[in-house]
Amino acid sequence: MHCYSIQELEPDSEVPMYEVVTSRNEEDPEWDALVLNCPDPHHEQTSLWGAAQRIRGWEAMRILVRRNGGLVGGVQILERALGRFVRVGYIHRGPLASIDDDRLRGRLVHAIGAYARARHLTYLSVVLPYGGSPWVPHLKAQAFGISHPSLPPRTSMRSTIVLDLEPELDELMAGMRRTTRTHVRQGSRRGLHFREGEQRDLQTFETLLAALCQRRGVSPNIPGGNFLQELWRRFAPSGHLKLFLTEQKGEQISALLAFTTGHWFRVWRVGWSGEHAGMRPNQLMYWEAIKWARLNGYKYFENSGFDTDNARAMVEGRDLSKSVWCGMSFFKLGFGGKVLPLDPGYCFFSNPVVRAVFHLAKPNGFASRIGEFLVGKAMARFRRRR
Repeated sequence: MHCYSIQELEPDSEVPMYEVVTSRNEEDPEWDALVLNCPDPHHEQTSLWGAAQRIRGWEAMRILVRRNGGLVGGVQILERALGRFVRVGYIHRGPLASIDDDRLRGRLVHAIGAYARARHLTYLSVVLPYGGSPWVPHLKAQAFGISHPSLPPRTSMRSTIVLDLEPELDELMAGMRRTTRTHVRQGSRRGLHFREGEQRDLQTFETLLAALCQRRGVSPNIPGGNFLQELWRRFAPSGHLKLFLTEQKGEQISALLAFTTGHWFRVWRVGWSGEHAGMRPNQLMYWEAIKWARLNGYKYFENSGFDTDNARAMVEGRDLSKSVWCGMSFFKLGFGGKVLPLDPGYCFFSNPVVRAVFHLAKPNGFASRIGEFLVGKAMARFRRRR
């Protein structure tokens, strides 16, 4: 652990004294408590996530900002080497601050840039929190640019849908699309059983996820090996990882894996065998998960991920024909909720030449192609290992 005064970076006698602490502790309850109490907390900013990622070769490092001894902000950075000469970093849904202080935001982003330079990170990706727009001017001031679509992480969501759980269950049911409401009631009457899963059900979940991905023609988007078991070991004992399944006469049909972070219940991955569609197992599973989240005190139910084009059209008030709807997004919208377009990703290159080319690049232009060429090979390795 290393401490230094942030005023040594940007002296300003008119601002409070901030102290920066860099920490590589495997688990950090104080930091996790700050994450959980932020308005837009995310499990990938917790030390538990960082510890789980160690089995995949990532190192977690946190920049913690204190004022008068109390923790007021910070960020978790995942970092790894790709070969001998390339080192990349990744910030997901950070940085975070527990107080609304623009000077704090500026100094924290300054510390992030200084850290990236000191560590000679070839590339640092930043995916902001949902309410992350106040951080943008500070990122730009430190030479962070909007990430090009060809750069990682390509798996980062560009929009999502969130259901406010404050209304009573009857109101939530009434707010659904009529056909979704009908399908939920059909599932309830057709002998399906909904239950909370245990660690021994993780293999079943992976099988159901693989079946769903195969039908969609994509690869499962959870790392293989023991990663899922490691997530369970880290998050489940404190109740921050939940698994739910729907069954029919002992046959597991569909499953849902969710993170609970602060006031948020966040659907992370789902699986479905493809069987018994007429019994409406997925509609029932989502509704029962919504009920569980509300009854257990969560305020927001996030159906993570929503088609970006569909989200943009909805925000702009444009009507969408059935042919242009993404099927999964249309399904999620049936349960109600507000579609949230998210801030774009940002990135930083420590190499000043690459950084200059990147900032000069125009979409699909010559400079953009040069920038892609300069970082392409290293980034291909990053994508495979993310």
